[in-house]
Amino acid sequence: KGTHVESGGMEDLALKRGLKSVPLSHSDVDVFNNIILLTDSYKVTDHKQYPPNTEVVYSYFECRGGLYEEVCFFGLQYILKRYLVGQVVTEAKIAEAEQYFRVHFDHEHWPQDQGLFNRDGWQYILEEHGGRLPISIKACPEGTVVPWRNVLFTMENTDTNCYWLTTYLETLLVQVWYPTTVCTQSREMKKIIQKYLRETGCEDVIETGAVLYKLHDFGFRGCSSVESAAIGGTAHLVNFLGTDTMAALVLTKEFYSDDRAGFSIPASEHSTMTAWGRDRELDAMRNMLEQYPKGLVAVVSDSYDIFNACEQYWGTDLKDMIEQRDGTLVVRPDSGELPGIVLQVLETLELKFGSIETNSGHRRLPSYIRVIQGDGIDINTLDSTLRAMKKAGWAADNLAFGSGGALLQKLHRDTERCCFKASFVKIAGEGKDIGKEPVTDSGKRSKKGKLTLELRDGQWVTMEEGRGDVMTDIMREVFRDGELLVDDTFQAVRERSEGLIPQNTIPENPADRSDLDPFGSNIIMMTDSYKVTHHRQYPPGTTQIYSYFESRGGDYEETCFFGLQYFLKKYLVGPVVTPRKIDLAEQYLRIHFLDSQQMFESLFNRQGWEYIVNQKGGCLPIIIKAVPEGTVLKTRNVLFTMENTDPECFWLTNYLESLLVQVWYPMTVCTISRAQKRLIMQYLGETGCLEKEAMESGTHLFKLHDFGFRGVSSVESAATGGAGHLVNFLGSDTMAALILCKEYYREEEVAGYSIPASEHSTMTSWGRTGECDAMKNMLEKYPKGIVACVSDSYDVFQACKEYWGTAHKELIEKREGFLVVRPDSGE
Repeated sequence: KGTHVESGGMEDLALKRGLKSVPLSHSDVDVFNNIILLTDSYKVTDHKQYPPNTEVVYSYFECRGGLYEEVCFFGLQYILKRYLVGQVVTEAKIAEAEQYFRVHFDHEHWPQDQGLFNRDGWQYILEEHGGRLPISIKACPEGTVVPWRNVLFTMENTDTNCYWLTTYLETLLVQVWYPTTVCTQSREMKKIIQKYLRETGCEDVIETGAVLYKLHDFGFRGCSSVESAAIGGTAHLVNFLGTDTMAALVLTKEFYSDDRAGFSIPASEHSTMTAWGRDRELDAMRNMLEQYPKGLVAVVSDSYDIFNACEQYWGTDLKDMIEQRDGTLVVRPDSGELPGIVLQVLETLELKFGSIETNSGHRRLPSYIRVIQGDGIDINTLDSTLRAMKKAGWAADNLAFGSGGALLQKLHRDTERCCFKASFVKIAGEGKDIGKEPVTDSGKRSKKGKLTLELRDGQWVTMEEGRGDVMTDIMREVFRDGELLVDDTFQAVRERSEGLIPQNTIPENPADRSDLDPFGSNIIMMTDSYKVTHHRQYPPGTTQIYSYFESRGGDYEETCFFGLQYFLKKYLVGPVVTPRKIDLAEQYLRIHFLDSQQMFESLFNRQGWEYIVNQKGGCLPIIIKAVPEGTVLKTRNVLFTMENTDPECFWLTNYLESLLVQVWYPMTVCTISRAQKRLIMQYLGETGCLEKEAMESGTHLFKLHDFGFRGVSSVESAATGGAGHLVNFLGSDTMAALILCKEYYREEEVAGYSIPASEHSTMTSWGRTGECDAMKNMLEKYPKGIVACVSDSYDVFQACKEYWGTAHKELIEKREGFLVVRPDSGE
């Protein structure tokens, strides 16, 4: 929030800060670009766990249930292009990964023998395949809407020496759950909006396409990372055209060949309005109408009194100006209880501006004034608000919605119960259908055999056990041996989501992109797009903006502050503004503000960015003061502040807000992890498990292990969240977090550790009758140290009693180390 504005002459503090001496930025480099490290670390050990002579492992991805019965599949092409296409294995990456794993599996109290890392396997891929991944992926065409519990994509190795590679890549590819879930939920919200538009006599909004602007993406700052904002924001754009998440524009252009995917309008925020002061709020509102005399413009109006703003300022003082303006004013309340606040605002505006009756008898405000509700909007409040409007006699067209965290962040892998499972193996030339069937949860039964997705008698069906017809399989091969075979345009994805059949696209065979960071390289694009217009909204003579960040309450009374240093080093340090980046940003924004082309030259602050290049060498003239990271504070205390150091760049402070607010994510993960640690320590103490020896060995620091890589929304989010957890614990399978700790927090050795562990694919590949042998294999392959074995593939109670407790009991008791039994289902 902005708290202080200073007008008048202020000396250039940048000269005192020595900003030109800072090191170069990380922003152009993607440090998470090593495919060998983009996995759960336990998978590094899986190559030793499959049956002898395994040749092929075939796996699939599905949504096996959840909130929405129809799933709109989307996002795989991004992951393939960003991380898998081209030569992604090099000698340097193999060496880097080996060094990480050597330390990661070598804790001083329970070291593992070397040789866990499959260096020979990766060297084989480099030498025999030129560093390209020998796998085949078949996938449902993106944008296709399919009922849940159907296969969405399959993957298998194409070289029998690389049977272990299929499930090694699972962790990364499972992250397609995120864009698929965002796209699915956004589509459901669109269906609700269309329903109420029809029921309140606003069919014209659907027919003209204006419905595509009825749900605007406010989610950038509420996402867990820039990459997640880009992915989730793009998924929303499959269904709508309105967005302020500019990272999504980068993704659609770079990965889906569309530079016109989303649009926005000039809009104010509380900092630009409160900068005028309470007694000059009317002047601030008048300024908005004068600065943007045509087209749509949105103004937040609840800084002090939303009802006075609607009745007096908009409805009286500025009424003539609004009515005569060539365009539409959008009034934005940003507080109050739903749906009441929306109804009250509509009623107040109607008293001043009147209304027109639709053919269904519902009231519609004049075309020059509308309302947008952006506070507290999720799929449930969207529905209840529109329902209340209809009941009160209001047409749905009066209102647009903005949604942030609920649109892009408040969902998870189990929203649609997304999973990736092995279903077929070939061993010594013989194929075998495999699958898990845990007695503790029938809902986790996996599909078996090779799969096809078919449309039979108008119904989608997944055929199992090789019984399908490959000639009618909807899935198509999209990737083979490092090459992208299908390169969809974003328009094709959108058309499929509407039930249309797009023209087939031709693969472009793009070069390896994995060493590039398409989102982090341009700071001008790392914001909400409405902020691009804010330099014109502050009072004349403004020279300084000072803002702060806090945790103003929530589930935990104490906050452990962490993560700011990553954002500073990654995105802000060094000369991050260049003439080329200014040009690129202008190209994006010129299209993005399509409705405001007649005044674009004044919307985009090119002069301000060129000033930073010419006068500051491309370094950002700001100063940030922050609580030392790791400090624990009560909520409702300031955590960091930011202000401009050059009076010409007063607009820069809040321009950077969207990016820096994302520190909420590593900080919140760190805070939750710390609270869990306190609970664990409490019960260890209460049950007599805090002996001096245990504390000295640090075993308590391994009591909460990070399994989160596949369950987060992107690689970058896995890294920042995983690092937040490692502030409190030492156990982690999220390798991206180790990279972040090394690159951005100077962790010279390793921040977290792991152990060899099995997974369902390695256990079920032995078959149900071979489960006992699979368990024995785990003990023999890892004769020392800690080893974990998932034991519920079929019957966890039988496994504990007969296999571990009887057949292998003596082997376990004599083993130098201990066995960790893992159930993975049940209440």
